[in-house]
Amino acid sequence: MEATKKVVIVGGGFGGLHLVRRLARGLRPGEAEVTLVDRRNYSLFTPLLYQVATGELPSHAVAAPLRHATAPAAFRFLQSEVEAIDAERRLVVTADGPLPYDHVVIAPGSVTTTYGIPGADRYALPIKELADALAVRHAVLSSFERAAAETDAARKKALLAFIIVGAGPVGVELASSLRDLFERTLRPMFPQLDLDRDTSIVLIDGSERVLGNMDQRLAWLAQRTLDRQRVRVVPRTYVAEVLPGSVRTRDGARFDAKTIIWAGGVTTNPLVVACDLVKASDKRLLVDHSFRVGGRDDVLALGDAAHFLQDSKPLPQLAQVAVLQAPAVARNLVHLLRGESPVPYRHREKGDLIALGRTSAGAKLGNVVFGGLLAWTVWRGYYLLRLSGARGKATLLSEWILSYFFSRTAADTP
Repeated sequence: MEATKKVVIVGGGFGGLHLVRRLARGLRPGEAEVTLVDRRNYSLFTPLLYQVATGELPSHAVAAPLRHATAPAAFRFLQSEVEAIDAERRLVVTADGPLPYDHVVIAPGSVTTTYGIPGADRYALPIKELADALAVRHAVLSSFERAAAETDAARKKALLAFIIVGAGPVGVELASSLRDLFERTLRPMFPQLDLDRDTSIVLIDGSERVLGNMDQRLAWLAQRTLDRQRVRVVPRTYVAEVLPGSVRTRDGARFDAKTIIWAGGVTTNPLVVACDLVKASDKRLLVDHSFRVGGRDDVLALGDAAHFLQDSKPLPQLAQVAVLQAPAVARNLVHLLRGESPVPYRHREKGDLIALGRTSAGAKLGNVVFGGLLAWTVWRGYYLLRLSGARGKATLLSEWILSYFFSRTAADTP
């Protein structure tokens, strides 16, 4: 009797989580032994991290237990650090021992990059992990507390100055949400502070405009909203160095702020870089249109780990891409397990959404771009549906309702 095939999925982010869900529907009972391995026991809903940072959501609202996906399907979950993927011996090497596989799917996500800019790792706060979001919230609230006790006007303004490096979706949404936090929650809590005079938010990016990779019409909507929110956008500006309390640019300009947040981009996960497998110039794994790495049936990759070429361009490292790829990877993995040929995948964009404050957003669906309350409703509905589990959806909805009608969480707690 032929042994049951072993499948190991590396990473429980968007790609891995949605892959597990699809495999649970597509595999017959006992058809394969599936193991999901991740260093943490929850899947992080990273597009909403900025709302944790600005007090709109508690941390548990963006973290879904991975066992909620694996246990009902009788899949195994292992919480462990993946140290290496040995493709020659077909082993996923973890801190708790090796996992042999017949097929491995590599989806560990990406990591923050500071592009080697001096001081960025040390003096700027990233916003990629749950701990990062809590650290940003701590920095914001502690700055307000210190400013309230400060008598020197210059030091007060420095404490209430905030710089965000990176005007992509994370930077824009964070900047907009910070202003909402200041106006609706912190203003009445700190009557001794003149928020109109002393607070500032500066958004720095090397691109020609905000949301450089999105439709220009969305960028226009975002810029108009940021202007109303008194967020200063500094485009076509490259950071040369990050110092304690300031950012220096290549053209010699200097921006001062007590809190500097890095939203400047992501790069390939070091685990993927270390794999002895065929890679593209950006160190992502080079996959064919069936997600096989180097044409191998035993190694597949998706999401941020995969360099998937379509129309001569690689798909971007975005959560939406991983979510849309996962069903196709699941189907092809089932085909391979059954000795069938995989089916080529064609990526189709679903559009773009960007939150721009308490009741405003921008949306691009097809070739239609719109903003305002309608876009905000679509944005909220989309992310509510994407969140894992009924409890997670109920938690998110209730927290959004509370944040809409009442002040945000402004206690400096985990």
